[in-house]
Amino acid sequence: MEAHVNDTSATAATAGQKFFRVLVIDDNPVDGEITARHLGKAWPFERELIVDYAATGREALEKMRFTRYALVALDWKLPVMGGGEVLRQMRGNGIRIPVVVLSGLQRDQIPENLDELGAAFLNKDDMNPLTFHAAIAESLKRLGLVASA
Repeated sequence: MEAHVNDTSATAATAGQKFFRVLVIDDNPVDGEITARHLGKAWPFERELIVDYAATGREALEKMRFTRYALVALDWKLPVMGGGEVLRQMRGNGIRIPVVVLSGLQRDQIPENLDELGAAFLNKDDMNPLTFHAAIAESLKRLGLVASA
């Protein structure tokens, strides 16, 4: 499934216009749509945003093998393969995509060191365009893709 977020013309990407593709990984389609909506408003770049969806960690890892993403929004509580395992496999396979981990849990309830894994955390209850924008910036910094202020 794919959605064009920042441009009303679904053909913009195919007309030679530059775009960024992001992957939203969430087993709940409603939460995935809400995430995409907030992401579209928070997106810090002046290019079209194309959103792909994956409902499982395995599906997400497969998509990342064939598609280059600018960002991953990763639900922490996924069935079968949780967000931590997805993130560890991404980094173990050399995938250095900025990741924003989304969860209804509090940050201290997630045992993984997200800083070391180059990921930022955002509680779903606090998600809005401003907090999402800040989380994107934090993930970029943790991977060394932008300078720290």
